[in-house]
Amino acid sequence: MTREEIRKLNGYQYVRLTDVDGNVFEGEAAHDPADYCFHEFGRDEEAVEIDHWLFYLSDIQSVEPAEPGEVGVWMSRPLHRMHLEHRSFAAMEAGRKTIELRLYDEKRRRIQAGDIIRFEDTEDESELLFAQVEGMRFFASFDELYAALPLTACGYTAEEAKTASPRDMDAYYAPEAQQRWGVVGIEVSLL
Repeated sequence: MTREEIRKLNGYQYVRLTDVDGNVFEGEAAHDPADYCFHEFGRDEEAVEIDHWLFYLSDIQSVEPAEPGEVGVWMSRPLHRMHLEHRSFAAMEAGRKTIELRLYDEKRRRIQAGDIIRFEDTEDESELLFAQVEGMRFFASFDELYAALPLTACGYTAEEAKTASPRDMDAYYAPEAQQRWGVVGIEVSLL
């Protein structure tokens, strides 16, 4: 099977996987429940398969030794990256923010319950949080989302929640984009 056929059939996702030797591979990979039996070391297109995920070496961003206990956490779970403003990052780190609000665009349509999200603080991208997706709540608009979800879980303080407005999200997403894609509340729990 060619690389193009694999990409077309399965698509690619950003993942972080640990092989049996304890090496962590991070980058774009395709998944298939069937074995690829596909290793092409020494050719132009080199590839490696880990637990039904296929990486082309050119798509691997890093390979590093696993941290103690990491094997069970990362095995075969798609990894998504998102930036968070410092205030939202701090609220999530403190456990007050458990729902991330986003446009339900092409990037977010790849997220499923059980996936992992790596959140980066916009003030310091070396500050990271890892969270597991517990659920996805879909809405046609932020008006509907704000009416249905507890705003304190979305990062507002109890006082701010009294006056919070769906228009707050217009600073991040144009109203036309919101109407086109819809919106999502991504329920997460920190790892």
